[in-house]
Amino acid sequence: MTDLWPGEELLGQWIAATAIGSLTAARVGGRLVLTDRRLVFKPMTVEGGTLAKSIFGLGNALARLDDHYLPLLDITAVEAGEGPSRMVVRLQTGADRTYLVAHRRMTTVFSAKNAPARDNAVKRIWAAVQAVGR
Repeated sequence: MTDLWPGEELLGQWIAATAIGSLTAARVGGRLVLTDRRLVFKPMTVEGGTLAKSIFGLGNALARLDDHYLPLLDITAVEAGEGPSRMVVRLQTGADRTYLVAHRRMTTVFSAKNAPARDNAVKRIWAAVQAVGR
């Protein structure tokens, strides 16, 4: 679970993974959490460390790359990407963050069942970005 900052409100959360470039492959699975101030990606964990540590023996190095948050004020666009799960978050810096959103944890990224969850995330994240007032 993501720790909320004082006065921060939870708006939504989705099962997601960080995508590897343009591939429909995930680097680390976890949860995408939307608050009224930021979009947070929290890698999936297991007792004693991250899932990456338990599977790949990489310690927390891989998960640290993916444990991040994006202030809503830094987001310029949120779009459905190619395929049923890909979502692209565009930032003021010109960089993009790509996530694969799933409707259930064990669903493949190619499943058409992911599209409604992805579309819901796009809609709600964009509404939150607009609400912070640019």
